[in-house]
Amino acid sequence: MFPAYFDKDGLMYSNTSFGDYPHFAPAVAGKMGEFTGWMLLSYNKPVKVSTFQGEYVAKNLVDENVKTFWLAEKNDDQQWIAIDLEKPAKVYAVQVNYHDYKSNLYGRVPGMHHQYVIEGSVDGINWITLADRMHNFKDVPNDYVELGIPQMVRYVRYKNIHVPTPNLAISDLRVFGIGQGKAPVTIQHFAVNRHTDRRDASITWDAQSNAQGYNILWGIAPDKLYNSWMVYGKNALELRSLAVDQTYYFSIEAFNENGVSGRAKVVKAE
Repeated sequence: MFPAYFDKDGLMYSNTSFGDYPHFAPAVAGKMGEFTGWMLLSYNKPVKVSTFQGEYVAKNLVDENVKTFWLAEKNDDQQWIAIDLEKPAKVYAVQVNYHDYKSNLYGRVPGMHHQYVIEGSVDGINWITLADRMHNFKDVPNDYVELGIPQMVRYVRYKNIHVPTPNLAISDLRVFGIGQGKAPVTIQHFAVNRHTDRRDASITWDAQSNAQGYNILWGIAPDKLYNSWMVYGKNALELRSLAVDQTYYFSIEAFNENGVSGRAKVVKAE
């Protein structure tokens, strides 16, 4: 899924940073496998739904947690989701991650398919189609759709038509694009404390009020920060995956729906 490279010293590496955000396909000349720069516009944004059951509420759709999900009261074509991005943004792609709540379906079942429509609006009154799966007859439980032409919208609405499971359940409705505001600034206070058990390290930094999350990067040299770990909504990470006899170098970048900050000054952890 991710292209591999050899650096000037012959060390093989792969860049998986922002790994579950949109990347260019290997066939795109000059950009093969690179991050598109399309950010997650829908994270923790206000969201409304037609119906829900119990603890499976609307906010689960935008929390980036695969363990939580929204569950509609009925599985019919009257169910919908509406996300307010709070500000107009240029939308490049959408993704619907369905959940198999009590589906009782195993293996490849013939005839399974998902049908829906996703619309966008600037004012919440006039709508345009962003993704049309009205006549889809494929099983697409994690459907990712890139728009042919990016659209500037503030509101995004999912309208259900058909799912093959007994229940309509969705873990995430993700909207990717570029916001019109400012990206976070470079983090200044970044610290790495390696534990007595040298496999572990505590990493801390100053939280930024306009950041969605942070990308911690590390490697065996200042110019070989090939490993990464994405953190949402926190300013600390307990890393437990280091080699005992290896010195490491760390940096961090903050991100939001508008872009990614510069990297912090590299910190050495012996």
